[in-house]
Amino acid sequence: MPLNEAEKEFIKELCNFTKDKDLVGELNRIRWEGGNEDKVTIDMVRKARIAMGIKKNRGGRGGRIR
Repeated sequence: MPLNEAEKEFIKELCNFTKDKDLVGELNRIRWEGGNEDKVTIDMVRKARIAMGIKKNRGGRGGRIR
């Protein structure tokens, strides 16, 4: 199942100080609590972030919006 708009907004708000791996865990927890058992993958988060024009700095120092 693709990411919905609320999940994309969640990624946009937290990508500046959270790793993609941590975002995946949090989104999976939120989905599971809502009764949705579809998993979010790190590729889904990465592709959504790139589509929004957000590029992460190397070394885990947060992200920046182009």
